[in-house]
Amino acid sequence: MTLRRLPASLAPAVRILFTSLRITSHFLPLVPFIEACRRRGHEVAVAAPRDLAERVAKTGAAFFAVGHPGDEGLRPIWARLRGVSEGEATRIVIGEIFAGVSAAAALPDLLAATETWRPSVVVRESQEYAAVLAAEKLGIPHLRVAITARTSDAELLSIAAPSVDRHGRGVGLSPDPSGERIRRETIFTLFPASLEGPIVELSPARRFRPARREPSPLPLPDWWGGGLADPVVYLTLGTVAGGMEAARSAYRVALDAVAGLPIRVLLTIGAELPMEMLDEVPSNVHVERFVPQDDVFPHATAVLCHGGSGTVLGTLAAGVPLVVAPMFADQPNNAARIAAVGAGVAVPRNAPAEELRRALTRVLEEPSFRVAARAVAAEMAALPLVDEAAVDLERLARPA
Repeated sequence: MTLRRLPASLAPAVRILFTSLRITSHFLPLVPFIEACRRRGHEVAVAAPRDLAERVAKTGAAFFAVGHPGDEGLRPIWARLRGVSEGEATRIVIGEIFAGVSAAAALPDLLAATETWRPSVVVRESQEYAAVLAAEKLGIPHLRVAITARTSDAELLSIAAPSVDRHGRGVGLSPDPSGERIRRETIFTLFPASLEGPIVELSPARRFRPARREPSPLPLPDWWGGGLADPVVYLTLGTVAGGMEAARSAYRVALDAVAGLPIRVLLTIGAELPMEMLDEVPSNVHVERFVPQDDVFPHATAVLCHGGSGTVLGTLAAGVPLVVAPMFADQPNNAARIAAVGAGVAVPRNAPAEELRRALTRVLEEPSFRVAARAVAAEMAALPLVDEAAVDLERLARPA
């Protein structure tokens, strides 16, 4: 697609409504696009459950609260995940939670918000499905930001489609059992092509790179003491695992894997994991709740992580190789693609500490992984800046 750039001062301002589930890792991929639209001078709002109000406020966007079944409403469904296969768990989460009760709870408020605020275009994160129906009902153009690689996106759509169709019929839309309304959406993504496998039955993607702030020019604090020169390994399991009881054991495995290695490890655990859950921390490990990733990557020789999309994209944009120990969601797919392009090592789900240790040693010692990671970084750097997405949205917006 060839775009005619307009200076921000001459671009026609439009109203753009973004939508998200309440999960932080789902909202964060929208933020670069929200910021780009605001830089462009557009009116921007976010419709999401109240849990995200504080995070939305930090972007400067207006906020519309939408309904959500809440923890009590979801508890019986989450309980059914215990002991089921991975495939069945995905079906329950996508079909019954995201596209099911969450979309049903959000839809009335989302319809009201779109009728009142009258956006010119609606942009949803790819697992928030009520926006498709509200936009279609009111004749508003809509598109999605892929929060996973599109191989995962295609698979999840087939699971979500029956629930989305049922909600659509409930508000008077024509039947759409195969999800054609979603399949024909424009897709924005921050994933480079090399991290996506073969894509079927989806619209072409518009790929962008986020506007990253310059990392701090200062060295990392001497958290480890003694002015050590050992390589720095950044260890993170993302924003969600610390609040999931079933995932907390992964921290112990990771700590055991790095204990005693001639490396300095920075572990960030987020806001929800109680410090005491870590038990004994090896002497070469420093723990923080949060450190800006962009400040860590210039100093990191490798990253040990769970394979969440935000961590993977940030790491590879910096040209740093990874060891990925996936736990759930799109993480196994991300791990497989990283291994396929040679930018790191993927270990099996629930791998023991010794296997993690061997994988990390390989990534630290074999230069091919850093060479491949830097190749992906160059690919990402060549993508258009996310500000171009705001220009695309102007083209998609309905006439006033």
